[in-house]
Amino acid sequence: MKKFEQILTFFKQSRRLRRVVIFAPVILLAVYFLVPAGLNWLALSLIRNDQVEEADLIVALGGDLRCERERRAAELYNQGLGSKLVVNGLQYSWGVHTAEAAKRFVVRLGVPERDVLMTCDTYNTRTEAQELVKLMRRYGFKTAIIVTSSSHSRRALYTIERAAPDFKFYSSPVPARPPEWQPRNWWTRRGDVYVTIREFLSWINTLLNAWS
Repeated sequence: MKKFEQILTFFKQSRRLRRVVIFAPVILLAVYFLVPAGLNWLALSLIRNDQVEEADLIVALGGDLRCERERRAAELYNQGLGSKLVVNGLQYSWGVHTAEAAKRFVVRLGVPERDVLMTCDTYNTRTEAQELVKLMRRYGFKTAIIVTSSSHSRRALYTIERAAPDFKFYSSPVPARPPEWQPRNWWTRRGDVYVTIREFLSWINTLLNAWS
């Protein structure tokens, strides 16, 4: 009993300890609610989804093993939002070119073969931007809708717009829903953790090597 009275007396005399006891739960609650909100906001900031208008081109950026980008681009074409559709890809050593495979895929989805253009040997977003600009200047195109994954959309548009500031681009990414990357509570899913962290690291590389 005497020991308890001593502790109680010490607590009453210690102003700093009283502050810790009072404010610690408040701080913990703030962290509990604000950290998830902040992480969600960071992931959502990766997405750029514009109100699209009819454009000269619809461009499906490469690198999607599920072909959801090509599927989304074909949907936009079939809605009458572009007169031509561009697919991208690489040549693999065993004779397969992913751009040719993507072209066959969108043709099966109803896009006329005559309206499908290809850019080849585009191994990252920067080279895709460079090849796209060359194609647009060659054919006299001025506007394009860019289709990519949601997590990649803001960086892709940033890269492409830096390559061609005199053209008009819109972003219409693949919707962020299963099995695609999802921004909300991304830290609870291993695959989404990988995609999110990789995208932020790619942003650092993009900004360090951005055009002046």
